[in-house]
Amino acid sequence: MNSSGTGIGTFIDNNLLLIVALLMFLLGVLLSYVVYSRPLQQARREIERLQMQLHNEEQLHEERLLMLDDAQDRLHNTFAVTSQRALRENNQQFMQLAEESMKRFHTESRADLDQRKQSIDHLVGPIKQALEKTGEQIQEIEKHRQASFGALGEQLRNLSVDQMALRQETSKLSTALRTPGTRGQWGEMSLKRIVEMAGMVEHCDFLEQVQRSNEDRTIRPDMVVRMPDKRELVIDAKSPMDAYMNAFATENDAERQGYLLHHAKRVREHVRVLAGKRYWEQFENAPDFVVLFMPGEQFLGAAMEQDKNLMQDALEMRVILSTPATLMALLRAVAFGWQQSVLTENAGKIRDVGTELHKRLTVFINHVDKLGKNLESGVDTYNRLLGSLERSVLPGAKKLSELGVSSGRELADTEPLEVSPRVSVQSELELGGVEMSDDKNENVSVAIEPAMGVVGHNAELKIDQKNQDASDAVSGIRK
Repeated sequence: MNSSGTGIGTFIDNNLLLIVALLMFLLGVLLSYVVYSRPLQQARREIERLQMQLHNEEQLHEERLLMLDDAQDRLHNTFAVTSQRALRENNQQFMQLAEESMKRFHTESRADLDQRKQSIDHLVGPIKQALEKTGEQIQEIEKHRQASFGALGEQLRNLSVDQMALRQETSKLSTALRTPGTRGQWGEMSLKRIVEMAGMVEHCDFLEQVQRSNEDRTIRPDMVVRMPDKRELVIDAKSPMDAYMNAFATENDAERQGYLLHHAKRVREHVRVLAGKRYWEQFENAPDFVVLFMPGEQFLGAAMEQDKNLMQDALEMRVILSTPATLMALLRAVAFGWQQSVLTENAGKIRDVGTELHKRLTVFINHVDKLGKNLESGVDTYNRLLGSLERSVLPGAKKLSELGVSSGRELADTEPLEVSPRVSVQSELELGGVEMSDDKNENVSVAIEPAMGVVGHNAELKIDQKNQDASDAVSGIRK
């Protein structure tokens, strides 16, 4: 409505301007006319007339403006009424359409909702069942969890009790290991255990069996290892643990470093004292060094970490620092030496056994050779007997058969034996294939026993075969 009023006002203003412009134009023309064509009187009268006319036009214009304002107000009111009526009618139509659309949409939505509900129920049904089963399983798992946590709690309580007992035992062990006597016993037990694992028990003498005396005092090493050729290796066990245990019992780094330095000094002191005993002078067949055994790799490692020259200085003092690993390797090497020594010592015994076996085989082969000759003689006798049978007995028996005298059985065909015993078993075997010498040979082959076993087995098989052939021959002769 405001837009319409604005348009009408603009239209009126434009007309008014046009009229004013037209009047001005006419006035100019009139003035020109008066100036140039008529006298001044005429011009004045004309001006008055024009002024009157202009006044009339102005009044007319004012009236038209009033009429235009009135028309504009009426148009505005009419447009407002028309707009309200059209808006009301449009609203009613829109509401009707909206209501119809909503009803149709509601109907369609309800049908679609029912269909979707059925589809969702169809999809959710298995999920619901799965969730129910899952809930049951969760309840079952919860029961098992409670039972498991109960058992775990019981185990944790038992573990706590065991840990407390272990802590007490550890405290007792720590207290015991701080006692010099207990540490010494532990070192000796570790030494014996390593000897047992290396299989060197029978070649090692412990402290209760070995002792030596010099001018000043009696010295007794913890263990003496006997080596081949009557050699002896002296081992002494030491367990410097006080400073080491104190180092790892404290939480202060500076104190720990001080304890470790003290531990290294204690180990070096043990090396010096052991070197001063000079065991290699007390045992005639011992090498010019002694082994210092420490029952833990960590003890020697901690000492060498603080004292870099400890190993070199110990070697210069003829002391070899040893731990369970290195001592095991050393004892294994000694055990291998003993094995080689035993093999060397048994070589003579093996030669004697081989000689005796050779003698027995010689006698046995002679008996076999005689048996072969006897079997050959039996086969020859059997063949002669068979020839006599064919020449003297069988022709008469065949004639009796032709004359009708028969027992109902046919005479069997007989053939001579073509198999004979092998000649000179002793020559074939060449006295067992072994040439024994009266000289003591240190390099007698240890394979003679299995070789003689094979020869004996073959000889037994041949004897059994010859005995079977002889039995068959004797049976034939008897028949």
